[in-house]
Amino acid sequence: MNRIIFTVIAVCLSLSLFVLTLQAQTENPTPVEPTTVGPTPVPPANAMQTHLVQSGENLTIIAEAFDVLVEDLMVVNNIRSSDILAVGQEILIPGGEGDEVATAYRTQLGDSVASVAARFNTNPLDVARVNRLVFPAYGGLDFNQPLAVISHTGTAVPQTITGQPHLVMPDETATIIAAKYGVSLADLSAANDLTLPAKVYPGQRLRIPGANDYQFLPGEWKKIEITPNPITQGSTVAIYVENFLDGQPTGEFAGQSLNFIPKENGFAALIGLDAFTATEDYLLSLGGAGSRPWTSFHQDVPVQAAGYIVQEINVPEELAPLLDPEIRQNEDDFLYKIYANNSGDPKWEGVFQVPVTGTVTARYGDGRSYNAGPVEIFHSGVDFDGTVGTTISAPAAGEVIFNDWLELRGQTVIVDHGFGVMTGYYHLSDTFVEVGDAVVAGQPLAAGGSTGLSTGPHLHWELRVMGVPVNGIPWTQQTFP
Repeated sequence: MNRIIFTVIAVCLSLSLFVLTLQAQTENPTPVEPTTVGPTPVPPANAMQTHLVQSGENLTIIAEAFDVLVEDLMVVNNIRSSDILAVGQEILIPGGEGDEVATAYRTQLGDSVASVAARFNTNPLDVARVNRLVFPAYGGLDFNQPLAVISHTGTAVPQTITGQPHLVMPDETATIIAAKYGVSLADLSAANDLTLPAKVYPGQRLRIPGANDYQFLPGEWKKIEITPNPITQGSTVAIYVENFLDGQPTGEFAGQSLNFIPKENGFAALIGLDAFTATEDYLLSLGGAGSRPWTSFHQDVPVQAAGYIVQEINVPEELAPLLDPEIRQNEDDFLYKIYANNSGDPKWEGVFQVPVTGTVTARYGDGRSYNAGPVEIFHSGVDFDGTVGTTISAPAAGEVIFNDWLELRGQTVIVDHGFGVMTGYYHLSDTFVEVGDAVVAGQPLAAGGSTGLSTGPHLHWELRVMGVPVNGIPWTQQTFP
């Protein structure tokens, strides 16, 4: 009997506690004041940094507050420029340190989802899922394509994947290859996701552990580089390649054939993109052949807008007849035949000098409207101010191939620097060189003036690559190719 009574009491107590628990879950508890006052709790070091959007904030304000790029905020949060932020919306902040770090990564040549995942010690499936990548984009990515990645390396900085490529020969085994490079079979297998006992096959590309930066490229390609990054309208594009196989590379980009010449351990090519180049993706196609064909390489490369504007030029009445489109077309056609000549190996070394001491009065690339007319041309060079008689000098070594009068450009000198690179000097008052002269950097070429279609003394300096007028200023800041 006592046991029954104790059981009933225990059951009643349990039911009472259960009811009290339900009440605690359904009723608002009485607020309790904290016993201590301290700073606002911060997330643990291994948590991704986030921000709740406040009233009046936009991406620019948030980016400035956290010292990050607006573009990176958009990438990691999958936000488009047309999206409107909501108050209280949680925004991932790229950067920081921890077990998981949000970051925006711009792809390199040869990158795939797998190589991006390797740079951040994460899973390729996660990279594909976060960026909504599906086949065939899963296998290959555009050059400079922005990707949102959750890094597991401890930081937002991608790991440098090191090593050197090796192409498996018919008589080679994994053991032979490991011994050849002085690495362990275990390290070789780990670097290439091989299951022990490791088996390899002829033509297989392996990454040999080492100190050099490694590119994830197909087949026999050792290295493929393209500059600048990003590529914009008006750029000179330089492409450098190395391949295991003997022979000569070939290629095409933006509708232009690539003319490669030997450079260091590989080959280099230059092409020019003018200011009216459409801002879209262009396929970089590479191949080659020697004793046998090279594996082809293809990757889309975007060309971005350069932010050119429109210049309004007022031409006095006495010069207005020179605005006749037929005059410009005839002179352009005449010059193109000169500029399009590919004249062999480069004659220059290093960075180009600025051809004249003066202020830039009109930059390259801006659209031109004459006397409020339509914008049908862009400024194909850079204008420097000066006076009649200002000394104009050669920016680099080359050969004078033209010295004559043109209806629009006035007195003109053109210097051939080799490899399809030429510079032009317009509106001159006098010249100090003859056709066929070899010139060196800094040598006086001519005197500034205001001849041809010109509203005042200045130098129009033009640089063309394979016949295409490009922005010459980068040539005075970096070496090409």
